[in-house]
Amino acid sequence: MKLTTLIMLLTCWLPMAWANNEPAVARVNGEEISGFRFERFFAEYLEDQGRAVASIRSPRAYKELRQAALQTLIDKELLWQESQKRGVQIDDQVVREQIEQTRMAIGGADKFVRRLQDAGFDEASFTEYTRREMAAQQMFAELIRANTLQPRHLLIRVPAQADTATVAEARLRLLQMRASIVSGASFASDPVRSPFGWHVIYLPNHLEAADVPDLQGLDTVRAQLARQQQTQARRQVLAQLRVQNRIERIDDD
Repeated sequence: MKLTTLIMLLTCWLPMAWANNEPAVARVNGEEISGFRFERFFAEYLEDQGRAVASIRSPRAYKELRQAALQTLIDKELLWQESQKRGVQIDDQVVREQIEQTRMAIGGADKFVRRLQDAGFDEASFTEYTRREMAAQQMFAELIRANTLQPRHLLIRVPAQADTATVAEARLRLLQMRASIVSGASFASDPVRSPFGWHVIYLPNHLEAADVPDLQGLDTVRAQLARQQQTQARRQVLAQLRVQNRIERIDDD
């Protein structure tokens, strides 16, 4: 987890006793997100966007930013809850090392303690919230990996010198197999001949092809495709979590 993210916890997350004393702006599977926690997060969200409240003159733009910030905070809660459902555990030593890095980045023990106190934390409660953030981020990474494009193959082996009838039979069998898996994949090729036999290549999810100038070079193309895949995987993961869970927005104006 990035140090900037962990330092942001000092202003975004609050001890549960504080959060429960504030009116909720949203509920995720019954768990409340307090108004106080949201306002702290919104301030950090604007800073990350390079925006200042005083510079936002359009009420519509201001409302859209608040809605986007609230959705981000809801997504954080969804990922945390999913990590608990799946039993994600963060080792105590890993948490301690991350907190020590944060302590040093802030400027040492005294400044760190003052930041904790200003945010309403003691070291014990901040440790638990650090563990929570790390579990949510680990869960997100695992879900993204599971949703990244993964080519798979169906293969029917035929002799290199197979006669026409054998080749036709193998191709027909692959077409039948292809029909059985298309509903679970967003792309499946026609049968393809190789030295090893006949193949169908299919993808559990699929990005549409795009023309790429030759001058960009292979490394650039690979990097671009990787970014596209990661972006789509992130969107898919969050969309699935939102649909599968109960979210109630109480106030996002």
